[in-house]
Amino acid sequence: MSTPRVFIIRHGETEWSLNGRHTGTSELPLTANGEKRIRATGKALVGDDRLIVPSKIAHIYVSPRRRAQRTLELLDLGCHERLGENDGNIEHGKGDLINKMKVQITEDIREWDYGDYEGKTSPQIREERKAKGLNENWDIWRDGCPGGE
Repeated sequence: MSTPRVFIIRHGETEWSLNGRHTGTSELPLTANGEKRIRATGKALVGDDRLIVPSKIAHIYVSPRRRAQRTLELLDLGCHERLGENDGNIEHGKGDLINKMKVQITEDIREWDYGDYEGKTSPQIREERKAKGLNENWDIWRDGCPGGE
């Protein structure tokens, strides 16, 4: 019996991640480069002789954001055919190996809600806070986001 493992994979590059804008609830597509890099990551990490063996995957949790779902599709784990019409169970088959992997699209792992800071860079947020008389040394974990988390 093999040891259970957990893999956490972040979505590929978007225009906003390129220029440092905070992206949470906005639906942004992956850039062409983002798609290319995720495909390369899949080729390097996914396969019967690789770190991630699709036939051994029991469960996948994915954000409802389209960029996260597209990232999952591009990794080529064998679940992209039915992701859009997901009923929670995806049959994965490679040769004689068939594994029933559960793919769950869930808000529980969705991206952070940046509220009023959505689409802004950290320097813009600090400047805005300074103008309002708030601590300009903004820290998301300490200060949160107005209108968000």
